[in-house]
Amino acid sequence: MPVSVLVPIIVGLIGVLGVVSGQLVTTWRERAREAAAIRRADQIYWRDKRLDACLALLVTMNAWRELAVDTWRGPADDQTLAELHTAVIAMSDQLAILKLIGTDPIRTAATSAVDDLLTTSAAARNSPATADLDQASRHLTATIRTLRDHFRAALPIP
Repeated sequence: MPVSVLVPIIVGLIGVLGVVSGQLVTTWRERAREAAAIRRADQIYWRDKRLDACLALLVTMNAWRELAVDTWRGPADDQTLAELHTAVIAMSDQLAILKLIGTDPIRTAATSAVDDLLTTSAAARNSPATADLDQASRHLTATIRTLRDHFRAALPIP
């Protein structure tokens, strides 16, 4: 029985279609993997940027807290006041960075913490005779610790 000429042609076309479709699927999968890798690298980049900004703010807050508490107990010298001023400016700048690159929860927590620190310090400084300075100092420390824990939760840090 003679085989029709169409049979080898059809079999050849099916083979070509199989190869082409296999290449298309492979290309699609590779592009999906590359896109996922790019997204992951982007997430890591911004997480690291946020982590650096959060860490800088926490370090500045701790330094500022030490200086502020020292000024409550008596008159501060010019160097301490200059350092305090520099710390406040740095804290403001770092908060601005977090407001730009931070997530909503990070922005909200950082803004609230800075506002709380400045308000508590102003209250203690304006009325040192009636304020409980030790309690105010503990409150500042607790505010910074709470912010640190919030950053840890927001930036998956164990």
